[in-house]
Amino acid sequence: MNYLVQFWLNYSDDTLAKRIIGRLEKRWKDWEQPLLLLSYLLHPEYRMNQFNNTISSVNYSAFGKWLMYYYCAWSGKEPKCILREFDDFWLAKYPFDLESYRQFDNDIWRYWCYISVSTNELGFVACRIFGICVNAASVERLWSCMIFTNKSA
Repeated sequence: MNYLVQFWLNYSDDTLAKRIIGRLEKRWKDWEQPLLLLSYLLHPEYRMNQFNNTISSVNYSAFGKWLMYYYCAWSGKEPKCILREFDDFWLAKYPFDLESYRQFDNDIWRYWCYISVSTNELGFVACRIFGICVNAASVERLWSCMIFTNKSA
């Protein structure tokens, strides 16, 4: 989100930039933020590197609670080993290491689908998170809400 806001703050059309930033901030409040945060955390290249390490509430234990919540919500079962698997991910043990991920040419969904057979619970949640895609209707609605116009034509 910060990158997008910075991009639009430096945009030449101030009116358009202010509108888009306003819409982005409104949408950010509407999104299910734990899923977005988990998508960063479960990316082998990002992990905790994308988070401010001075905030004590942003840690692997806090995210572990969200993983357990989503596993239970999506599978209908209580988690038995998701935290152990998450700890292996944190420690970058095979197959959670960066070298394994790079063999998938930055295709995070294929990577997690491949290694999900090596996990009992974490892979299930990760595949669900990275399987979420923006559908065409929501993209069209977002752009129409922004009143995005192409003035170069």
